[in-house]
Amino acid sequence: MTQMTPSPTKGSALLSRIVDQFQPNRLIPGLAAGSVVGMINVIVNISLAALIFGGDLSGFVSNGIGLILLGGIVALIVNGLLSSFPGTISATQDAPAAILAVAAAAIVSSLPFSTTPQEKFMTVVATIALTSLLTGLFFIILGKFKLGALVRFLPYPVVGGFLAGTGWLLVTGGIGVMTDVSFSFAQLGELFQPDIWMRWVPGLVLAVLMLMILNRYSHFLLLPGMLLGAVVLFYGIVWLTKTPVAQVSAQGWLLGPFPDGGLWHPLGLSDLAHVQWTAILGQAGNLASILLVSVVSLLLNASGIELIIERDLDLNRELETVGVGNLLAGMLGGAVSYYALTDIALNYRISRGSRLAGWIAAGFCALALFFGATLLSYVPKVVMGTLLVLLGLFFLYEWVYQAWAKFPKVEYFVILLILVVIATLGYLQGVGAGILVAVGLFVANYSRINVVKHALSGAEYQSQVTRSSSHRQALLEHGEKLFILQLQGFIFFGTANNLLERVRQRASQAGASPLRFVVLDFGQVTGLDSTAMLSFAKMKQVAQEHAFTLLVTGLSPQIRQQLEMADFSRAGGGVLIFLDLDHGLEWCENQILATAGLPIDDTGQTIQKQFQELLPASAKLDSLLKYLEPQKVARGAYLMHQGDAPDYVYFVETGQVTAQLEAEDQAPVRLETMRAGRVVGEIGFYLGKVRTAAVVADEPCTVYRLSASSLERMEREAPKGAFVFHRIINHLLAERASHLIRTVSALRR
Repeated sequence: MTQMTPSPTKGSALLSRIVDQFQPNRLIPGLAAGSVVGMINVIVNISLAALIFGGDLSGFVSNGIGLILLGGIVALIVNGLLSSFPGTISATQDAPAAILAVAAAAIVSSLPFSTTPQEKFMTVVATIALTSLLTGLFFIILGKFKLGALVRFLPYPVVGGFLAGTGWLLVTGGIGVMTDVSFSFAQLGELFQPDIWMRWVPGLVLAVLMLMILNRYSHFLLLPGMLLGAVVLFYGIVWLTKTPVAQVSAQGWLLGPFPDGGLWHPLGLSDLAHVQWTAILGQAGNLASILLVSVVSLLLNASGIELIIERDLDLNRELETVGVGNLLAGMLGGAVSYYALTDIALNYRISRGSRLAGWIAAGFCALALFFGATLLSYVPKVVMGTLLVLLGLFFLYEWVYQAWAKFPKVEYFVILLILVVIATLGYLQGVGAGILVAVGLFVANYSRINVVKHALSGAEYQSQVTRSSSHRQALLEHGEKLFILQLQGFIFFGTANNLLERVRQRASQAGASPLRFVVLDFGQVTGLDSTAMLSFAKMKQVAQEHAFTLLVTGLSPQIRQQLEMADFSRAGGGVLIFLDLDHGLEWCENQILATAGLPIDDTGQTIQKQFQELLPASAKLDSLLKYLEPQKVARGAYLMHQGDAPDYVYFVETGQVTAQLEAEDQAPVRLETMRAGRVVGEIGFYLGKVRTAAVVADEPCTVYRLSASSLERMEREAPKGAFVFHRIINHLLAERASHLIRTVSALRR
C-alpha cells in the first residue's frame, strides 16, 4: 500500500507569505504601520473591555481586558495569514461589544442575589465566548455556501438604524465607564449630581472636540496623539491640584489598581461549572442581534476596503477567514472581531498593505497583556470613556447628522425610529423594529413598482403573422377590443391587486370599445406569491362580469403549477393558456377577423390580383410575371434553410409559411408567419448575404420565385417589369417598417 503524503501547496504558500513580509522594502513600512495600529488596538480593546465589564463586574475588569486582548491577538494573527488581501487588520469591534455590554448588564441583573461574583463573571465570559463561536460559525457557513452577497439586500436605512443605535449604546456606555453609573432615562437625574457630572461632562466635551478635529484633519497619528494628550492633561490637573495618585485611584478615576497576577488569567474547563446557562439563554435575542450586526458591518467594511485598495475582495473567502479567527478567539474567551476599516486604511496609507502590520499590532497587544498591567492601572477612566463616546459619536454623526442630506425623508425617519427604539426599549426591540420596518419598506416600495411592463391594445401590438391589407385594416379598426398586459418581475399581493384594478378600470372605461380579450403575458415574470392568487381569482370574476375572454401566455412550469393549484388556469376553468404571447395574439386576431366577417384563409386571389392591390396604377405586371416560377410546396417543406445562399426571393400566392430561428437541441423561435401576398427572403436576396433564418411551409402552399439570374435578365430585357418588381418590394418593406415603427412607439410609452 502506498502512503499518501499531504500536499505542501498551502503550507508553502503560507510560509512564502510570512517570509515575503521581511523583505527590506516591506519590513520598515510594516513596522511603522503595525506600531500605529497596535497602539490604537490596545487602547480600543481596553476601552471595550471596560465597557463590557463595568458596573457589578468592575472588579473583574483586569480579567476582562486580558480576555479581550487575547482574542484580539488571535484574530490579528489568523486574518493576517489567511486573508486574500495582505493589508487586512482584524480587531475587536465596537458594535458587537456595545450589544455585549447590554447583554452582560442584563445577565448580571437577572441572576439571583445569592450568585457569587465569580459566577457572574464566568457567565458573562461564557456569553462572550459563545457569541464569538456562533459568529465565527455563521461567517463560515455564509462563506462556504457563497451567501455573502445576500446580506447586502438588507435595506440600507435599516442598517443605518442599527449602526445609529450602536452609536447610542457606545455613547451611553462610555458615560457609564467614566461614572460607574449605568445610563438609563429613569436614573438620568443621578448623572447630574455634582460629584457625578464632573466625571463625564469633560469627557463628552472632549469627545465632541476630537470628532470635529478628526472630521477636518485625517493624519493617522492624530487620534493616538489626542488620546495621549488627554492622559497628559489629566495628570497635569492631578499635579496642579497636588492630589496623590493613590487618592485619585481610590476615588475611582483610574482603571486600576489591578489584582496581583496582571491581566493574564487562564481559564480552565472547571470554570465552566460557575456558568449560569439559563441566564445566557435569556439573552438569545441580543446574541442573534450580534450575528446580524457583525455580518452586515463586515460586508459594509469590505465595500469600504474595496474602494481604498481599488480592487475587489472575495467576500466569501473573507467571511471564512474572519470566521476561523472568531472560532479560535471564542475558544479563548475573546470577543467578536472582524475587519477594521480605519486600521486597514492606516496600514494601506503607510505600507500599501503589509501583512506584517497585523502581526506587529498583535505583538503590541501581547506586550499589554503580559507586561502592561501596572501601566494600564494608571489609565484614566475618563480617557477610556472619551474614546467610547467618540466611537459612538462617529456612528451618530454619520447616520443621524449626515444621513439627513443623503436619504429621502421617509428612509431617514426609519433610521430615527430604530435609534429611538434601541435607546428607549433596548437593542433586541430595535432589531425587531428594524425587521418589521424592512418588511414594510419592501411591501411599500415593491408595491409602487409597476408589474406591467407594457399595456397595449391590439391596434398597437400584433402577432408575428403578416396579414393582407384588408386584414391589417380590420385589426386596426377593432384592435381596441384586445387588451395586452406584458408583466414583469415578482408578483405578490400588492402588485397583483394593482394589476386587478388596472384590468377592472379598462373593462369599465366609458367610451372605449368593449373588451373581448385580455392577455396576461408572464414571459418576464420571475415568481408569483401565493397571496396574489386572490387577485387573479377576482380577475376571473371581472372577466365573467364584463364578458371578455382571459388568456395567459409565457407561463414557466412553476408558475403554471401555482396557477393550476389555485384553480386559476385549470383546463375548462374559463382561462385560455398559450405557449407564448405571439401565439396568444394570433388566436385573438383570428377571432376578431372572424367576427368582422373576414375569412382567415384569404387565398382566393391570384398573384396578379394581389400585385394589383399593391400597385393599382401599374400596367406592367405581365412583363414581371413571366419571369416568376410557380412552385407547389408541401406542408413541412423548407423554402430555405439557415445558411443557404440568397439565390431566390419568393412571393406567397396561397397557404402559409413561417420564418424561424433554429438551434440545435432547442425549439424553433418564430420570427414571422406570412400568408398570401407576402414576400419571403428579400433581405438576403438584396444584400447578397446567406439566409439568417429558415422558412418552412405550415400548410400546402403555392409560391412564385424569382432567381437572381432571372432578375438580371429581366433588368436587361424588360426594365419596366423590373421597375414594377422593385416597387412591389419597396411597398412591402415600407409596410413592414411602418408596422415596426408603430409597435416600437407603443413599447416606448
